[in-house]
Amino acid sequence: MRMFCVLCCLLWAMQVAAQPAPEPEEWFRYSPQPVEAAVQTLSAAGENTHLLVRFPSLVRTDEYPQNQTVYAEVFIPHAGQKMPAVVILHSWGVQKPDIELSLARALVRRGFVAAVMTLPYHIQRTPSGYLSGELMIVPDPKQMRDTMRQAVLDAMRLIDWLQSQPQVASDRVGVVGISLGAIVSALVLGVETRVKAGALILGGANLAHILWRSPLTMNVRGELRSKGFSYEQLRREMESVEPLTFLRGQYGERVLMVNGRYDLVIPREDAIALRRALGEGPVLWLNTGHYGPALVRGALFRVVERFMVSQLQDGAERFDLPVTLHEPTIRIGLLYSVEWGARVSAAIDAWRWEREGRAGVALQASPRNVSLLVGFRPISPLHVGIELSSRNPSAYILFHFVL
Repeated sequence: MRMFCVLCCLLWAMQVAAQPAPEPEEWFRYSPQPVEAAVQTLSAAGENTHLLVRFPSLVRTDEYPQNQTVYAEVFIPHAGQKMPAVVILHSWGVQKPDIELSLARALVRRGFVAAVMTLPYHIQRTPSGYLSGELMIVPDPKQMRDTMRQAVLDAMRLIDWLQSQPQVASDRVGVVGISLGAIVSALVLGVETRVKAGALILGGANLAHILWRSPLTMNVRGELRSKGFSYEQLRREMESVEPLTFLRGQYGERVLMVNGRYDLVIPREDAIALRRALGEGPVLWLNTGHYGPALVRGALFRVVERFMVSQLQDGAERFDLPVTLHEPTIRIGLLYSVEWGARVSAAIDAWRWEREGRAGVALQASPRNVSLLVGFRPISPLHVGIELSSRNPSAYILFHFVL
């Protein structure tokens, strides 16, 4: 009898092992349903109503109950017609999504309902004793997978709520994300067919590569290595929440991307990988790093507004991708020249040989001097050439990053 039981258990185990692993799509599959939300009016003055919407997340995090409530600030214009809606997702670690709220207000002025959603473990959802966003990117692939899944499902639930509002045209929903919010938005685009258009600012794909390369995740990367994780293993672990798993060229011209040529946080190759996965479409390359676009925020918002209008509004105006936003290229680093020695320096490009900015003239300032740097970039992050100053011209080398 005991042998029979052992054989039955072995057969059952073999059957379970033979069953295929759940498809990644299973992680996000659910039917849209009514949302029981608490709605608080923050302001009804002026041209729009400003709401705070709260509802339970579909993903339970019992260890961190603060994270189980989703928050969204929603702006609804006072218009007598149905309007398209846009979900806006913020960047990693923000204490308050001021940039995203500014973008929401700009979109409202163009006739959109705009909702800025708080990502898991951020702002109001931050557990006591932690920094905003600290628990979203951690040296634990399983927790990161669960958190990415929660972020996407929270956005899908917010879409449920928006589509139930009488002011919203339910068939015209878009998504805009910045940095981490752009990565989550790319995943939303991959699994949520109700989203018709998007704008991804400073986003990319290949999560494992970003984690393995970004200077912002050095501590996480170090702990993963100490636990024995290799890059290939991390790539396999993150596959079920990887935008490249779900995007198959289905968006193309319906998604705008904005990226920095010299971005170290989101490497250029990962931005290109996301564009290819979305399908051929507009990319605005700025001659900045990850933070420089904030210096031309108003111009950037106008580009995003025009694009979303072209995709989601009736009688849409034509969208023309600008060549430049006249963004400054600011290089910060360690400068050495024969005449002046080594010093910390900040330089701003004054003239470029070509759009890529591989060669040109920069005005630099340091505690020792102000000068012109005439040179080129053989490899990133090096810049070499001739320094022109109050002393004799001399060769220089600048080891830098671009803001």
